[in-house]
Amino acid sequence: MIIITDAGVSGNIEFILSQHAFARMGQNADLGASLLSLGAVGIEYRRVSCSYPSKNITFKIDQSSNHPSYFAFQIWDQQGNKDVTAVQLCETENLTCKLLERSHGAVRAVVSPPSGPLSVRILQSGGDDRDETWVVPPNNIPQNWTSGAIYDSGIQV
Repeated sequence: MIIITDAGVSGNIEFILSQHAFARMGQNADLGASLLSLGAVGIEYRRVSCSYPSKNITFKIDQSSNHPSYFAFQIWDQQGNKDVTAVQLCETENLTCKLLERSHGAVRAVVSPPSGPLSVRILQSGGDDRDETWVVPPNNIPQNWTSGAIYDSGIQV
């Protein structure tokens, strides 16, 4: 199984693979080399809902994060068929929020993040009902967050 979590910057759906992974799709080394020489190839795919039974959404703090000046993370274990279209990072005490930019891939980031414990707001859209919904997990990211850490949101979506 392959889980694709993002599209390329062009706005089109792109499955971006390392050269090693791309070549391994060939049935042998010669076919892998031939496939690599093509560069970009058309693919067929179908979108399916993700299912992570008994798992809450988690926040994986990116290794590039540097407390307290730069904060980057990924949202893991989001179930269903909705897209994350916006993410806000909020100070829990005064509810000041910052809209996060996409840094690369599925990584969201902000320079000079809010201080204190952090609340994450996730805007989901699409799915069968084509509705937009803000999801606010009950658990906060602690004030002393560290790069590489994984924090449980306390919610399944």
